[in-house]
Amino acid sequence: MNIFAAGRDLVRWEVTALDREGPYRLVMHHPRGKIIEYFNDMSAAMIREAELEALLVVVATHGSSRSKPSWIAAGGGVH
Repeated sequence: MNIFAAGRDLVRWEVTALDREGPYRLVMHHPRGKIIEYFNDMSAAMIREAELEALLVVVATHGSSRSKPSWIAAGGGVH
């Protein structure tokens, strides 16, 4: 398990191999819930972790928006 600070919040994350050669599951636990995504290889999972970490840090430090966040549905499946 790994942890990073996003503003005042601590975000926990981990990448788990579901089998010897993958797929890999990325799970991020943050104050508003959790994000779970699946990847065919470890490098893709780590790249996505870095993207999500950067996003959560920006939102935590700049994102006290008055409007509610809007979410866009993305296609499911393995990335």
